[in-house]
Amino acid sequence: MAEQYIDNEILVLIRARLWAISKEKKITLEDIQDRTGFSYSQVYRIVRGDNNISVSGLFAVCRALEVQPNEVVNFEIKIPKYPDVRKLRKG
Repeated sequence: MAEQYIDNEILVLIRARLWAISKEKKITLEDIQDRTGFSYSQVYRIVRGDNNISVSGLFAVCRALEVQPNEVVNFEIKIPKYPDVRKLRKG
C-alpha cells in the first residue's frame, strides 16, 4: 500500500491561518470542540498538530471559526510545468 501524500508546507500555511483566525476572533480550541463535536485531540490535530487534515475536518473548523474556507486557503502554491496532457501528445 502506498503512503498517504502529505504536503507539510501547505499544512503549515493552513494551520497558521486557522490559529491566527481563532486568536483574532478569541475562539478557543475548546470552543471549536463544542461547535464541531470533535474531541479536543481532533481539534488540536487539525489546528495545531502535524498530521494530515481531512477536507471535511477543515470545513467543520471553518464553520466553527465562522469563516469561509477561501479565507483559510487564500495563498498561492507553486504550480510545476507539466508536459502536455495525454490527449494533446502526439503519437
